[in-house]
Amino acid sequence: MTRQWKEGDKLPPVKLELTLRRAVQAVAGTRDYYPVHHDEKTAQANGAETIFFNTMFLQGFAGRAACEWFGNDAFLRRLEVAMRGSNYIGRTLTAEGAITALRESNGCRLVDADVTLSTEDGPTTVIKLT
Repeated sequence: MTRQWKEGDKLPPVKLELTLRRAVQAVAGTRDYYPVHHDEKTAQANGAETIFFNTMFLQGFAGRAACEWFGNDAFLRRLEVAMRGSNYIGRTLTAEGAITALRESNGCRLVDADVTLSTEDGPTTVIKLT
């Protein structure tokens, strides 16, 4: 049974461990070979604490969270991403948010949500889902 969301409803947390293995898989999967995403020395030489995850990985995680909230047949029409901090390996990434609008269009139920991705270090990414 599909949940009936209402405007203002809070989205339950979706969590993901940010492991070194996952970081290497993300580099390979997104073909983003920029060294700060897989080489700790390069990341540190550029002012980062350690390796951090790329934007495409975070977009994919937002899609995963949307499927958990709205079902596997959910379709992301638009994804607006604003980076606020780094998502380092060794942390837990958590997606949380709230429904900001609901509407119907051509027989489809459309949901807008404001989502924040956070780690133990605080908010790292702000996302608008449509």
